[in-house]
Amino acid sequence: MYFNLKEPNSNKDTLIILRYYLSKKEGRFVYSTGESIKPEDWNKVAKMANSIRGRSDLRSINRKLEEYSSFLDKTLNSLDLENINPTKETLKTRFELKFNPDKKNTTKFIFFTDFVTNFIKIAPTLTNRVTKKKYNETRLKHFNKTNNRIIEFEKFRGSKIRLDSFSIEVYDELVEYLKVNQKYAINTIGDWIKNIKVFLKKAEEFNNIVNSAYKESSFAVLSEESLSIVLNELEIENLVNYDFSKNKRLENCRDLSIIGLWTGLRVSDFLNLPVIEPKQDFITVQPQKTKSSSGVKVVIPLHHHIKEVIQKRGMPRMISDVKFNEYIKEVCLEIGMTQIIEGSLMNPETKRKERGLYPKYKLVSSHICRRSFATNLYKMNFPTLSIMKITGHTTEKSFLKYIKVTPTEHAEKLLAHWKAYYNK
Repeated sequence: MYFNLKEPNSNKDTLIILRYYLSKKEGRFVYSTGESIKPEDWNKVAKMANSIRGRSDLRSINRKLEEYSSFLDKTLNSLDLENINPTKETLKTRFELKFNPDKKNTTKFIFFTDFVTNFIKIAPTLTNRVTKKKYNETRLKHFNKTNNRIIEFEKFRGSKIRLDSFSIEVYDELVEYLKVNQKYAINTIGDWIKNIKVFLKKAEEFNNIVNSAYKESSFAVLSEESLSIVLNELEIENLVNYDFSKNKRLENCRDLSIIGLWTGLRVSDFLNLPVIEPKQDFITVQPQKTKSSSGVKVVIPLHHHIKEVIQKRGMPRMISDVKFNEYIKEVCLEIGMTQIIEGSLMNPETKRKERGLYPKYKLVSSHICRRSFATNLYKMNFPTLSIMKITGHTTEKSFLKYIKVTPTEHAEKLLAHWKAYYNK
């Protein structure tokens, strides 16, 4: 990195330019510091303003240039920690936000998808006002999916949507298209609507003219109760006690599922655990989801089922999540989990999930482990807050939506509470 003059041979003040070589592919990042100086006051060797006694203006310029140099170093270090490859566009965005914050609002957009495409590009440099953190890669991918659905909808309707005309009528038209024409699930559509409201709010914050309809209650985030399933304690006992010794592949998958069912970890975590010693009482895990954000670790006690599995056969062999999802269905079929229940299965022709009545084993996937863990602990009257500390749910509202407890089971919990209370 170095500074030089825009017009070194000028007789008048000229701008000081920052230059930094990024790579062969990206080339050189060039940014105007906004500082001006007479060429005669510039030190060509030191590439800074001359140090002249009594010239406070030159000292001020050098302080400003040092600020630019320091900010470049910090930005490159930050991008490295965030696993973002520095590009000219990324550096320019961050420099503008730092040294010219009002300039980010000068670009005006007419069409919704044009704004969103640009917003996704600059999002890695922004801080989420709710979480106070950078937008992570998963969120950005979800933003991209939402934008792609709108682009497809625009092609279907034959025209682009303007920011100032994204009305309730357009909302209704979009929902109809996604639900009827494309057969997307209600909750999937709801997730995209949630992102659309975020985009429109951001567009307004960036001084674009936006239709205010997105603030109305009728511009709703659609949702319906999911049909996810769980394994109850009796089913888990059957799973633990079944003899799979003649099929080591299914035995290994069963043992992995027991670890998942009694740790509450996501599949990416319980399929990648280090060796667990049966003598341990607790394990400490750094979930992949929080590794690059909060860095929060979870401490989980070892259930006796996990200890029994490891004592009998040692630590199970780790497999991919794809293989796990394939094998766990075979495991559940083998132990007789064939009762017909309501659920959602992917239709191979439409590539969409469809509600219907299916044998339970067909609906089982890796996520049943985490959901069963939370549900069974809740039914055991274990404190909700403590369960949330392990599962990572931040609000009780979201947690209670996550677990699967029937109205009858809620009534049974209340009855058990009354009996315990009055027996005292």
